[in-house]
Amino acid sequence: MPWVKKEDCVKCKICVNVCPVENAIFIQDDGYPFINNNICTRCGLCMEKCPKNAIRPNYENPSLRGMGKGMGHRGFGRGLGYGRGRGY
Repeated sequence: MPWVKKEDCVKCKICVNVCPVENAIFIQDDGYPFINNNICTRCGLCMEKCPKNAIRPNYENPSLRGMGKGMGHRGFGRGLGYGRGRGY
């Protein structure tokens, strides 16, 4: 799932123009593009054509860090859930 790193984006709208899926990338009120991951096909054209590499892969998204594997049972950290190992 690609995302837009706003601090690198120059609002050129190339990503919107190259995207083959209608409305998968649209311009928000602040002028930055937004990628609708519900309809994005992950073809990678937006990442490939971005002149500033502002469109980044999902694994680099800081807002999603700690949400994947390795956090314990069902995404909860230690100390939550049932059974042994719930904490001290």
